[in-house]
Amino acid sequence: MKHKKSEKGLTLIELLIVVNILGILVSAGTIVVSEYGSESRCMEIYKVLPQIIHSQAFYYMKNNGYYAADHNELRSYGVDLSEVKYFTYRTFVDGSSSFSVRADATEWAAGGSAIYNHRGDPVWSSDGVLIKRNWLPE
Repeated sequence: MKHKKSEKGLTLIELLIVVNILGILVSAGTIVVSEYGSESRCMEIYKVLPQIIHSQAFYYMKNNGYYAADHNELRSYGVDLSEVKYFTYRTFVDGSSSFSVRADATEWAAGGSAIYNHRGDPVWSSDGVLIKRNWLPE
């Protein structure tokens, strides 16, 4: 007597192979999406930095010098931080003719930072790992 295979469907081995392939695809997709998420978070710098630069310029015109401030003090200089989620900002005075802005990443990339130095020609630097150089403004 012959046994006919009349049942349709996947065997257990075929099902395990499909699940493994899907797992690999999902994990690769997660890495790509998290990379874009980090880059989009860095776009916050584009919004806040011009406000700080303009605020510093206005302060310089009135007081012939720049101000140093932490994240919360920036509000008192006219910087709108109402939609800031990904960084905390601080300004430092580097002598009488220049200032720096430091953007420290919050919990999404703890330890990541970017520094803007305003000394004639503005220069950006970063840790290069959590905040990549090519994500920052020129």
